Amino acid sequence: MSWFPQIGAGSMAQFPLQRSRKWRAIVNDLESGERIMLPDADAGQVEWRLSYQDLTDAETANISSLFSASQGGFETFTFIDPMANLLGWSENFSQPGWQTGLLQCTSGVTDPLGTLRASTLTNNSPGTQQLQQTLGVPGAYVACFSGYFRGTSPGTIIISRDSVTKTVTVGPAWQRAFVSGPGSAGATQSTFSIASGAGQTVQIWGLQVEAQPYPSLYKQTSAALGIYEETWFGNDELTIASTSPGLSSCDIVLVSRVSGR
Repeated sequence: MSWFPQIGAGSMAQFPLQRSRKWRAIVNDLESGERIMLPDADAGQVEWRLSYQDLTDAETANISSLFSASQGGFETFTFIDPMANLLGWSENFSQPGWQTGLLQCTSGVTDPLGTLRASTLTNNSPGTQQLQQTLGVPGAYVACFSGYFRGTSPGTIIISRDSVTKTVTVGPAWQRAFVSGPGSAGATQSTFSIASGAGQTVQIWGLQVEAQPYPSLYKQTSAALGIYEETWFGNDELTIASTSPGLSSCDIVLVSRVSGR
């Protein structure tokens, strides 16, 4: 599987960028004047207009290589939404996308915004337990896993992306913490997790995974979306302009299929 390359320290895009969603409906006009209209769920598309500046020679080579390997717009590859929270059900840990181990998850807790969307994780087992979700983010990609955490008593938790871990001290006040970096070399998936020690109770909210080095504003999610496995170039040709020695710019149009979404 081919992936659209990251740039810089691990970004998918530069600002400004445009994202537009397209739907299609099938319309049948009858002789009686009646009109029947049905949605064509398998024909949905997202169009991305990406403008890159100050790309290095290596970065332009990666984009050019993908364009050549895809034969322009003929073959598809995978593109990750640069504006999405990739986690599914970011506030509903009863969904099958989450693995909770022996943790007890209770919702309806006051969050940093003053609403009741946070959750309590209680570990009554004699060992460490993890809340985790596995996503189709390749190990070579830089990704950021973030969240807001609070402890009913002082302690620590461990947040991780595969083998990249960070120990977070939790106390009575909400704080946001994140772990960032590439995952396991050669892996086609990544696991993002929170580890809680024996007998520990911790409150969490705003869990988020992004294909970039640092966290942005939290975005609540339902189903896991944001990884588009059927994406192709919308450009008839790829034009790269040299702007200074070793630096270039280019404008790219990508189209992603969103069937069934």
